[in-house]
Amino acid sequence: MNPEFSSRVAYKFGGYSSGAQRTEVFPDGDPEDAFDDLAIGLGRPGARLVDVGCADGRNVLRVAPAFTSVLGIDLSMAMLESAGRHRETRGLDHVEFELRDASGTGLPDGDVDVVTSRRGPLFPDEFRRILKPGGSLIYLGIGEQDVRELKETFGRGRLHGRWNGRPVARETAEQLTDAGFTVVAEKAFFYEEFFHSPTDLDTFLQQVPIFEDYDPVADRGPFDRYVASAAGSCGVRLARHWFLLHARKAA
Repeated sequence: MNPEFSSRVAYKFGGYSSGAQRTEVFPDGDPEDAFDDLAIGLGRPGARLVDVGCADGRNVLRVAPAFTSVLGIDLSMAMLESAGRHRETRGLDHVEFELRDASGTGLPDGDVDVVTSRRGPLFPDEFRRILKPGGSLIYLGIGEQDVRELKETFGRGRLHGRWNGRPVARETAEQLTDAGFTVVAEKAFFYEEFFHSPTDLDTFLQQVPIFEDYDPVADRGPFDRYVASAAGSCGVRLARHWFLLHARKAA
């Protein structure tokens, strides 16, 4: 993710919690919960976790108690400052947050038991290098069908036009395999979000990198067209598509 975008969000909202009101419907389960459950299940006394693209830290702090040592890294100092505040609130002294580049972490070879990346960067060779033999990588990614109708209305956005191409999850799994990982689990999640008002959706779009250049004024036309097409009794609908991969380095 663009660190400049992340910093703008951190300065405006204090992290990735904008207060936008929405109701989520998970027929395939909540991908965030599945991610957390998998990470917690890999934790044990003495285990070290590195979370790449940790942003404001709230997500990794949920799984941190399962590990003895936790490091969150990001390229946005503003997000890391927010992460530090959340850590203080939780009182988790074994968690550290540092400004590091995930493509070259500077960590020693074989230093880590688990690497997590939640909609963050993916550098398979670097992650494999820092993992211990038998260590795990957990990756939560955005699928090609994510908010397709919204991106079609706007005519742009992350993965715009990829809906009929090769599945992103398959491409990602092959990247991991090519880097020497064994993919041990893969799951797709299709779910819906219903924003309680157009204002809630507008706030959300300012906070997430679906459109890193989203402008509430300049984009008013496509925004209003989308709301007109997607609004219903439950709110303004977004159709989401995420995927979860668990890969392991050879023992």
